[in-house]
Parts: sequence; structure tokens; C-alpha cells
Amino acid sequence: MRIIAGKWKSRKLESFFEQKSPALIRPTTDRVRENIFNIIENLNTGNRLLGAKVLDLFCGTGAMGLEALSRGADFCHFIDNSIQAKRVTLLNIRKLGADQNSVFTMGNILKLNHNDRTRNDIVFLDPPYGKNLCEKVISILLKYSWVKETTIFVLEQELKVEGNYGLRIIDQRRYGRTNISILSGLGH
Repeated sequence: MRIIAGKWKSRKLESFFEQKSPALIRPTTDRVRENIFNIIENLNTGNRLLGAKVLDLFCGTGAMGLEALSRGADFCHFIDNSIQAKRVTLLNIRKLGADQNSVFTMGNILKLNHNDRTRNDIVFLDPPYGKNLCEKVISILLKYSWVKETTIFVLEQELKVEGNYGLRIIDQRRYGRTNISILSGLGH
């Protein structure tokens, strides 16, 4: 696993491959990550990454948020409730020197009932498959003002998004058993 583009292009990232139960953790492949970022950078509103505030939920290795930082985002807030995710994400943050423009919070995303008043421009949401968490998490993000009306949501799920969670679907693609949906807030 590596950073695809930007200031840290080709830098390798630590991953979970040494774990005994790899089925529980699915880092987004380089190919899928590259395609997601190409879509975001080519939206008709211009490159939404430059100067963006990013929220990487169920962050795993932190690869999505770190890729965003590499491509010009200003800040990324990583959140996961796994101690392994915390270790690997913090290792990757330090490895790339991203300490000054990122923070990691260990906790249950479904209990995000507060906000430090940072309204994020891009949200990466990659929950465990089969738990139907996207709708619940998006509801929490909207309720507690974690996002703007123009926020871009990138959902990585096993199933194709049915409905739109009150957002506009920009793009949907399938890669093996992974479905990527890119949605935007109603103000976009």
C-alpha cells in the first residue's frame, strides 16, 4: 500500500497484512483509492481537495485521509474504534510527517454527539460490511454539524447505495465486492 499522488507520492504505508484475521480489515486498494481521488479532483466545481478539511471515519490504516493530505487537503481528522487502526494510522501519520495537520480520535463513531466546530469538506466513510452503518453515521454527522451543505461523502460499502440519505449521488462504481458511492450535500 502506498500514497498514489501528491507531495508524498509513492511513499509506502504500513498496513494490517500481518494480522491473523485479515477479513475484518479491508484497506482500500491503491487502484480504488486512485479512482476515487480522480473523481473528486475532476468534479465540475474544481479540485475539492485543495485546502479541504477531511474526516476519515472507520479509518483503518488512514490511507484515504493521508492521500487527501498528500493531494492538498489542509487537515484530516481520523476516527476509528480499533486499537490496531490507531496504532497503524498514527504510525503512518508520523512516517509522513503529517502530525501538524491531522488528529486521531479513538472512539465509536456512532457516539459522535459533539463537534469541535470543524465543518468538514470531505468525508470518507468505510464501515464494516454488512452492518448498515452509513445511514446512521450520516445522520449523526448532519445532526451535530460535522459537515457543510456542500460536503462530499465517499462511501465504501459491500452493497450499492439504495436511496441517497438525503444527498445527491454524484457517482457510483463497483470494484469486486466493493461499491463506491460519491454523494454531495444538498447545497452542492
